[in-house]
Amino acid sequence: MENETIKFIDTDGVEKEAEVILCFQAGEQPKNYIVYTLNEMDNNGMIALYSSIINGEGENFKLENIDDEEEWKMVKEVMKKIVVDWKED
Repeated sequence: MENETIKFIDTDGVEKEAEVILCFQAGEQPKNYIVYTLNEMDNNGMIALYSSIINGEGENFKLENIDDEEEWKMVKEVMKKIVVDWKED
């Protein structure tokens, strides 16, 4: 099965293609989140994961930064679970 990809324009105006790891909805006032990778390695030799809030639907969406500390803490827990599950497989 081929993984889903998205294309987006970064803050420098460069189009990038990312592999979608997970999309989920969470929070008291539910928001849509995405965890994705550009398949690049971090300083520890692990594939770097990124997360954003998804605003919009279909092909007309915008990725927004997660600025709220509690919200970011929740998303980091989801990302940690992804890494732990991957290591167990």
